[in-house]
Amino acid sequence: MGAQGLSASTGPHPSGQAVPLTAPPQDVQTDVPALAVPEASRPPRGAHRGRGAFPLVLALVDGASMAAAALAAGAGRPAAALGAAALTVAAGAASGGLYRRRRVLSVLDDAGAMLIPALVAGMLVAFAFLDGPWTPLADSCAIGFWVAVLYFITALTGRSLCYVAVRAWRRRRNAPPSALVIGGGSFTGHVLDMLRRHTELGLKPVGRIHPSGSVPPREASGPILGGLPELRRVIRTRGVTDVVIVGEEVPRRHVEVVARLCGALGCEVLLVPTAVELLSGAGERAEHLCGIPCVTLAHGPQGRPTWYAKRAFDVVAAALALAVVWPLMVACAIAVRIEGGPGVLFRQRRVGMGGRTFVLLKFRTLKPADEEEADTRWSVDGDERMGPVGCFLRRTSLDELPQLWNVLRGDMSLVGPRPERPHFVERFSNEYSGYAMRHRVPVGITGWSQVHGLRGDTSIALRARFDNHYIDNWSFWGDLKILLLTIQAVFMVKAP
Repeated sequence: MGAQGLSASTGPHPSGQAVPLTAPPQDVQTDVPALAVPEASRPPRGAHRGRGAFPLVLALVDGASMAAAALAAGAGRPAAALGAAALTVAAGAASGGLYRRRRVLSVLDDAGAMLIPALVAGMLVAFAFLDGPWTPLADSCAIGFWVAVLYFITALTGRSLCYVAVRAWRRRRNAPPSALVIGGGSFTGHVLDMLRRHTELGLKPVGRIHPSGSVPPREASGPILGGLPELRRVIRTRGVTDVVIVGEEVPRRHVEVVARLCGALGCEVLLVPTAVELLSGAGERAEHLCGIPCVTLAHGPQGRPTWYAKRAFDVVAAALALAVVWPLMVACAIAVRIEGGPGVLFRQRRVGMGGRTFVLLKFRTLKPADEEEADTRWSVDGDERMGPVGCFLRRTSLDELPQLWNVLRGDMSLVGPRPERPHFVERFSNEYSGYAMRHRVPVGITGWSQVHGLRGDTSIALRARFDNHYIDNWSFWGDLKILLLTIQAVFMVKAP
């Protein structure tokens, strides 16, 4: 549940005020661009580009090919039979990743993944939809085989025509260059030259970012648009929509930070992995751009269709939870009032998505000496001013229940990085790489860090790492898992 920090009875603050999140100025982060960007709350500009119509066209080609093959083999006259056959191959192709966004469009790459769905669908059609129940087994297998063959040939032909059309469109469209290459060596120059020559990839480079900001003349290939500190400016002013990071020619400590920044600014990020990354499994997800392995990194969760279910689930679940636990909340409020007097709720400014502040609600567990103490004191664990009721509420996390109202208002989500006070957000953003990137998504009552013990006086660097891992790998089922782990942790609370 929540991070431990002193909550004060401060008055409401206008929501929507942005907190300045500055770039890390220390040690290895001196040449890394600032990370906190309000645009992080938007879906990436390239998240859905080319993903809507083209996969649907391919699915229609696959389905129509199977239906045509079944009819040609005499294996399926009823419309239901043809529909079932078409859905079978479409589902198989989808599970094989044949409808994902790709730069390299080749039927040779698709053929292997299409073979098994073709055989399975062919046999299903033959056994389920042949005329008459007494068809010999050999005849059934033969018809199933020919259905699979006809589908395979027809589907590959249809896909080939689609790919030819897409490559021609990419070559001839008059869109301005919008791809940026990041790297500091000769191989980066080769990648630039390759993208310029092969316009069918749809990646027209505007130039390169060199990690040091300059490059010796013998390594120069294409305009050098600046170093890593200029990355944000270049992306904005040049209208960059795609970024290619040459992993082996960018300092390792910067690759993760740069990739997240580019994604938060709305770019689709492609990584040319190192040899070690290829050996560790990245090669299985890589496509080859003219022989160069390249992995498309997952964009922010806001670009996924299931993201919209997150807010709907938050509203329904928070409303139901309030309807169920309101007697418990009343009991907590009465206990707080008896122990500490007036002022049952704490109201405290916290930083949410995109650096915007909001007023977080909690049950008061102690009264701070003044507003400055509430805003700047890190933890109140062991404070002698806290009575038995306050200790119990904090130990059981019942003091967090009023935040269900924050969820209903849209300030927070049920699951997300825990919000922190502006004073500490600015401080931690300066001290810890990637901390500000936690604000790419709505903050939450509970989160991946909290269910793994990172609450209270624990490592901020680890919290940032865990929170960014949660964002990078977000899924709706993952949120449900975190909620179940949180409930388990609450009921397993032990007495001190």
